[in-house]
Amino acid sequence: MNLEKLRETEYRKCAGLLAELLDLDADTEEKLQKCFQRMGIKTFFQHLESSDLTPETSEKLQSIQALIEILDDQGGRV
Repeated sequence: MNLEKLRETEYRKCAGLLAELLDLDADTEEKLQKCFQRMGIKTFFQHLESSDLTPETSEKLQSIQALIEILDDQGGRV
């Protein structure tokens, strides 16, 4: 499997997991996947406020972003 296909698969999985975790609809899941494809996951979270998502979805994703930053700062340890 080439790198591009692997990346697309991972973006799809990540969008699906976030949609399940945050109880997002299929349209929002697709928007997330497209954003990941366009920007990458890290950049997406860094520029979350500029995404075309509902305020409720953005708030949920900001909470996820905060958790990621906390875990990153602690080296993955809670």
